[in-house]
Amino acid sequence: MIWALSIMLWYVDEPKQDIQYWQHQTFESQWECQEYLAKNKLPIVDSILETFRNKDGKLLQNFEFYCEGKSYVMDV
Repeated sequence: MIWALSIMLWYVDEPKQDIQYWQHQTFESQWECQEYLAKNKLPIVDSILETFRNKDGKLLQNFEFYCEGKSYVMDV
């Protein structure tokens, strides 16, 4: 299993949340993901606001971070 940092985004007047994955890095454990987030939160927040503050005319209302476990199968 790998862990990915996901960001749930809420937009004004949009009933459904949008989930984005922080593609810059994956992690071997949930702890490693949480530690990365704790050490890098400010630049991550800056990037989120720059990229998603106004997406396709929708205004960002709120966002939340999650470290999400992903299972994968390797083709041999």
